[in-house]
Amino acid sequence: MPLKLTDSIDRVEGITRKEFQENYMIPAKPVIIKNFYGKDAPLYTKWTFDWFKQELGHLDVGVFDIEGEKRKDDRSYKGSNNTMKFGDYLDLVQAGPTTRRLFLFNVFKYKKDLFNDFEFPDVADNVLKRLPFAFFGGEGGVTRIHRDMDNSNVFLTELYGRKRVVLFDPKYSTLLYRYPFGTHTSVDINNPDYDRYPGLHHVKGIDCYIEAGDTLFMPAGWWHHIEYHSAGMGFSMRSLSPHWSSRLRGLYQVGVLTHLDEAIRFFLKDNWHKMKTNMADKRALSKLTSV
Repeated sequence: MPLKLTDSIDRVEGITRKEFQENYMIPAKPVIIKNFYGKDAPLYTKWTFDWFKQELGHLDVGVFDIEGEKRKDDRSYKGSNNTMKFGDYLDLVQAGPTTRRLFLFNVFKYKKDLFNDFEFPDVADNVLKRLPFAFFGGEGGVTRIHRDMDNSNVFLTELYGRKRVVLFDPKYSTLLYRYPFGTHTSVDINNPDYDRYPGLHHVKGIDCYIEAGDTLFMPAGWWHHIEYHSAGMGFSMRSLSPHWSSRLRGLYQVGVLTHLDEAIRFFLKDNWHKMKTNMADKRALSKLTSV
């Protein structure tokens, strides 16, 4: 039985600041914006696989294989011992399906003039202009469901290829069996196990696709699962939430919870994962009694 997902999401172009703030930012509602940076922005035509290979192909990048590596369902991947040349990786993702993914590779760090190829539209305040990330992946690549630790808004722009993105409102966090001290879950979006996770019967999400030229606005705290349906390339910009409760939550998660989680895992080893699993199950069960 599949999850309750709808493809209903607004798609707009040429949106004004007033429209964006009133309809999407303040109510924390996802939206897909076409040509968010303007039709003539250089990033839409200049940023290609061949161009990045020519400019940065010599760099060593960390990669991991979502199929071959040990699963870490309750936490983020924070490092990889496997490296390859960036140019070789770009050849790999274009050659065909692959589950190998880049690991926190910030192209802006190595090529700062990329910032000259776009200007963030005046639709949001407190934009974290120096904290962008580029994303590259091949058909079959998956970014497992999670919430971003810093709890900021995300503007995810697709420059090449096609991605499937499944979104869930943060109000479903407990019924998605969020692990305590973190922003992850073991729920498999494509093969939901209702016997193991009965709370999923009460969860509803948005199932959408973004293609070249699309920017998906994901409000602070929204869960997202991303699949590469072809070789793809994109990048994200972030902004602080207009709601102070979301900002403080992000600060607490980044500054306290993640470090506390790592410290407890250091002492308890695998027992910590079992304990968190039990806590997530109990929270969901308690929530179900009130649904």
